[in-house]
Amino acid sequence: MKTLLIARHAKSSWNDASKNDFERGLNPRGQKDAPLMASYLQQCGYMVNQIISSDAVRALETAEQYKKYLTPEHDLITYHDLYLAPLNSIIQLVKNIPQSEAVVMLVGHNPGMSEALNYWSGENMDDMPTCGVGIIQFDINSWAEAEASQGSLLGFEHPKSIQDKSH
Repeated sequence: MKTLLIARHAKSSWNDASKNDFERGLNPRGQKDAPLMASYLQQCGYMVNQIISSDAVRALETAEQYKKYLTPEHDLITYHDLYLAPLNSIIQLVKNIPQSEAVVMLVGHNPGMSEALNYWSGENMDDMPTCGVGIIQFDINSWAEAEASQGSLLGFEHPKSIQDKSH
């Protein structure tokens, strides 16, 4: 059994025109949403063996919050090819995850994260919102066996859905 958490980075800032897309960090809403989502996933019982994140600033800032709550004892792995990665790159990355890792989180960007969620779950989600996380479970022994529509979507949450539940 393998579990993959597919996460889109939290809301980023466009306020500093001197920064290129890669260098953009989180805006105040993103800085609030990332720990909110991380705490929620922790409360739901999710602990991950490994977090693999795009090395873009906004993705890394988001991944650091997940690391704090979900895998504090493990190092965060950054992977430049996750920056604006197309679906086929994400598929190859997942197929190469070591078999020993049972629960892995990817933190990246749209449209790739939405496409990956749809690919493995067989769902048809148009556009994953910022800081959204889809949880997919596979009945496989090795990540190399993860194929299209083979996973079960255990859940999908984003900051607004969590806030709606608490009211």
